[in-house]
Amino acid sequence: MEEELRRMETAVQDVLNDIDRKCLRTLLIKMHKCAIECCRDSSNNMKSLEVCKENCSKEAIAAQNYFHNEFNKWQNRIQRCVQDCDEAVVAEIPSDKNWSKNEMNKYTKEADGCASRCFINYIKILPELANKIVDNLQ
Repeated sequence: MEEELRRMETAVQDVLNDIDRKCLRTLLIKMHKCAIECCRDSSNNMKSLEVCKENCSKEAIAAQNYFHNEFNKWQNRIQRCVQDCDEAVVAEIPSDKNWSKNEMNKYTKEADGCASRCFINYIKILPELANKIVDNLQ
């Protein structure tokens, strides 16, 4: 299972970097350029300068919120999958006896194997999630 966790971490980092390069960074550049123009406008008083800068950041903040929301939903789905694995294994464990170490290892391996399959399956859908996010942010 540790290998799947490392693969998951690498895959997520690759997707995050890709989305950052394709979309988020561009929006941040646009936001900062807009804020610079707000600062250059000498007709702005302090209050209107703040409003101007807030308006500049709305698109980038909305994009980041959308991005985080989509990833949180994806992570929640993984957590539910792993939880389903744990619950399925717990349901198999007989309650009427003391378990040997070998029996406990068997149930632990079963739960780990199921969790590994969750990670593998959700790594596979990462590119689809990334494309969805990129499409919605561009």
